[in-house]
Amino acid sequence: MKHYVWFCFLFLFTGEVSARKLDTNFLKKRIPEMMDSAGVPGLSLGVVKNGKVFWTKNFGKANLATRKPVSDNTIFEAASLSKPLFAYICLRLVDEGRLDLDKPLVAYVTLDSIERFFLMHKVQDKRFMKITARMCLSHSAGFPNGRAGIVPIVFEPATDMHYSGIGISYLQFVVEKITRKNLEMLAQEYVFKPLEMNNSSYVWQSNFANRVANGHGSLGQAVGFGMYSTPSASYTLLTNAEDYSKFLAHLLNQEGLKPDTYQEMWKVQSTAKTNFLASMSWGLGFGLYETDLGRAFWHWGDLGTSKAYVVGIPREKDGLVLFANSANGLNMAYSLINMCIGGGTHQFFHVLNVPQYDDPTNILMQQFSKNGLDGMLASYNYFKIHQKYKLNQVLLVAISQKLLALGRVNEALTIAKINVLEFPENSAAHNVMGDAFLRLGKTQNAIGCYRRAYQLNPNNTYARKQLISLKAF
Repeated sequence: MKHYVWFCFLFLFTGEVSARKLDTNFLKKRIPEMMDSAGVPGLSLGVVKNGKVFWTKNFGKANLATRKPVSDNTIFEAASLSKPLFAYICLRLVDEGRLDLDKPLVAYVTLDSIERFFLMHKVQDKRFMKITARMCLSHSAGFPNGRAGIVPIVFEPATDMHYSGIGISYLQFVVEKITRKNLEMLAQEYVFKPLEMNNSSYVWQSNFANRVANGHGSLGQAVGFGMYSTPSASYTLLTNAEDYSKFLAHLLNQEGLKPDTYQEMWKVQSTAKTNFLASMSWGLGFGLYETDLGRAFWHWGDLGTSKAYVVGIPREKDGLVLFANSANGLNMAYSLINMCIGGGTHQFFHVLNVPQYDDPTNILMQQFSKNGLDGMLASYNYFKIHQKYKLNQVLLVAISQKLLALGRVNEALTIAKINVLEFPENSAAHNVMGDAFLRLGKTQNAIGCYRRAYQLNPNNTYARKQLISLKAF
């Protein structure tokens, strides 16, 4: 039961005291414990203090199946942490007078070329002609995040913010045309070589073959990794915390760009009015928010089974970068930010919608991964006896839904039954039990569950929908 002794101990170390003086010996011991609770096989962490790379450390396994450890030259998938580095390259071009932040991008490349080689279709919306580099870097161009066929514009450019890889890809297309160099060449010229980031590339390198950390699913199953032959500013960067910390320190020291350009990067350029990022602000390449230590810039990366995070506070010249080879990789990020750099409440982390490593749902799932259903139930009983304030029907619904999503239907049904026994008036618990029965082909049992769910709560639209679909309403 070692997971549960930690909670009270942890809270003593997550405030400003530990942030002012980084106790790396404590972190070396604490982080593996947190990784164990979170279900994170491997981690690469970097901390910048006063503009210097203060501490980098690698933990755990690059591949759980082979037990290969993470070493100093292990490479991680940076996912969307690819974007800020591209933004910096664009701002270098701005300082050189080769790119204007407010000039429509169609002025740099012929419309025919854009339609044939980027859009793959004729321009459908005249608002496309207004889009600038500033809009793409601040996610205010009006594009959605993904593309499927025709690329739409979903709002008037510069009037809202909608996180969009399409906008970054469009700007990359234009920048490569302007410079006549692909992104990897530009990154080598402006970032990797000057900063001696020798373990970084936007494309696959042959010497990465035995060094890349495999991604892992939420229950520890190892998967592959990207071997990209074409660079994408949105997601193909391969790197590690030591290298990316050099880039972070470079930014915090305001090197490489004119002072006014850095102020543009860290100035609010757009604010989301709609979607899941509502009220979030974005600069040029980074999200922005206020902390007790001043304005912070941040970005996250998510390729499903690989996660990444970076945050910097310019006034203090402090920051943190994290790479993890797991779907659970951000579950410990918030605590690490407070432990390593402080700053009080870090706004907008909640939009990532990730449970923290000490969340009971997460702990129970990791117990299931390691010790099966019996291990999970033993942990559940521990919570029931010792931490009643955390034990509720919402927790059990979340566990059974996660198990269903993983295809572990019998286990999901067991948890759902426990939920119904302990909380018989919980309509949602009956829903989940119905879903489990339906997956097992036991339609009549499922109908009975949905009927009971609807009786308990006539506003349960899900139960009603399921009964209608089963012709039982």
